[in-house]
Amino acid sequence: MHPSCDDKAWMKSLALALLATIHVHAAVSLTVAAKADGVTDASPAFVEAFASAAKNGGGVITVPPGDYYFDGKTSIPLCSDLTVHAEGVRFLLPQTLGGKARIDLFTGTNVQRFTWQGGEFIGHCFDHKRMPDTWEPNVTTRMILIETTPDGVTRDLTFRDVRSNRVAGAVISVFGALKKGSESEVERHALNVTLDNCTLIDSGRFMWDYGLLWQILTWPEDYTPEIVAMAKQYFRNDLIRDGVVFEGDAVKFDNHSVRPIPVSANADPASMVTFFGNGLPEPLIKGKGYVVVESGPEHIKISDTVGGASITFEKPAEQGQPQQGGGPALMFNLSGTFYGLYAPTGTGKGKGCFDLTGCKGVRVTGCKISALGDTMHIQRSEDVVFANNHIIGSRMGAFFLAEFCKNATITGNIVDGGNGSRVISVEKSCEDVTMMGNTFRNGGRGAWINQPRNFILQGNIFINNTTKGEHDPDRGRRSHQAGDYLKYPELYFTQYEDDGQYGNVLVKDNIFITGEGASAVMTFSRGGSDISVDGNHISGAAKAIVLESGLRNARMGINPGATVKREKAGTASLMFHGRPK
Repeated sequence: MHPSCDDKAWMKSLALALLATIHVHAAVSLTVAAKADGVTDASPAFVEAFASAAKNGGGVITVPPGDYYFDGKTSIPLCSDLTVHAEGVRFLLPQTLGGKARIDLFTGTNVQRFTWQGGEFIGHCFDHKRMPDTWEPNVTTRMILIETTPDGVTRDLTFRDVRSNRVAGAVISVFGALKKGSESEVERHALNVTLDNCTLIDSGRFMWDYGLLWQILTWPEDYTPEIVAMAKQYFRNDLIRDGVVFEGDAVKFDNHSVRPIPVSANADPASMVTFFGNGLPEPLIKGKGYVVVESGPEHIKISDTVGGASITFEKPAEQGQPQQGGGPALMFNLSGTFYGLYAPTGTGKGKGCFDLTGCKGVRVTGCKISALGDTMHIQRSEDVVFANNHIIGSRMGAFFLAEFCKNATITGNIVDGGNGSRVISVEKSCEDVTMMGNTFRNGGRGAWINQPRNFILQGNIFINNTTKGEHDPDRGRRSHQAGDYLKYPELYFTQYEDDGQYGNVLVKDNIFITGEGASAVMTFSRGGSDISVDGNHISGAAKAIVLESGLRNARMGINPGATVKREKAGTASLMFHGRPK
């Protein structure tokens, strides 16, 4: 009697199952045999144990409790079908790391069925508020890094009870295969990535924040000599010109020896100059941006507008002295000196305390996190759940659902912006996003939603998320728009494309309590359609809902405490919130 086709299929399935069973049974159980004295480099012992597991098809690796030191010169390989137990373990990084130092501690490619449980990673991320520092600002240290090739598979990754303190890079990084040359496409997603009950404190790539170093050098009287010296050390000093003298309508200095400053083609920050130091003549405003309307080897002339009349200085300034001596000086290319210096020059990869890019099936639950830069980073990812987490502080973006994400539910979280930058960033064409039942407080530059499609914001609480608008040199941030502190909307919808469209937006039943740094409670830029704002309760310093002309089918319902204001569309609109388009 010959077996039927169904019998053959059944026997084939049984054979494959038996092979899989044999494979699992071949996996090893290892204990890392490294000195847990916090001094001896544990890298060789870890490499040996993890390489052995990989050779045997995975298994279980147990790291005995204790302190293990890593010099960071060797990456430890991760493999599929591996479980790592590191309860009671501290992974110690070098006490001192110089400029542009890079560490990727545990690394793997195309890893499947992987679990990491427990352990704490200890670093010394730069923090200018805790000087002296032993790591440079552009140090980047990533602890667990898993990547995917276009023809590979990464899936079923779980990280539970992982801890960190002051790691200068993402503690957990998972990348799908991103399509080269595209900012939105993913060739192959990393599948089913879970972070649960992790506590990642002051971890992630260090960031200064927009305009911080520029502000310190422009108004040094507001800061200690130590902070001013630090700012001078890490500023883009190649974009400073000192020894400036003002005569008539001419700003005189050496404009030919090194990188001459050209006439401004437009009013973009890259084409603008600002002035600082003692002896500035009227009507110059310290820190305000001006455009260049004439440029020669020994001078420039400036104006408030492109192609406008040059400004004549009404009284002579003190003789120009070097910037370090306090005399008149200028900064140019504000894209470099103000915006580009949000991060240290020469910094590496590793945004946020975790960095999930090109992933599908993301679950982040029950975590407590903070950072000395962006707190967390999810980008180009789909099917995202971020629930019941507590963000306790951030120097830059707090909650960061970055570009081109789809199908995300954000619920039950407490987000304390820690006077950082934006308390929410939902950037660049995210689709099908629901944010419900969260509390957002103490952010710096409001909540930014950038050209979304199908977006629900319902039943949340917003409390004073515009602290960067406060007139305080430590909490507030001055701007080149006016040489003074800039106010921000509590919530704002924008486009990143000139003709960008966004829509199907519901903002409903939220509570907004605005602070003194708020310019409005909500703003909606042109390009939006099918917008409904209803049932929101508004109180505090700013209560206006601002609608830029060009919106379609924008329905304003009953929002107790709010007023509605309509603005003419314009490229200088505060809808862009002080950022270059």
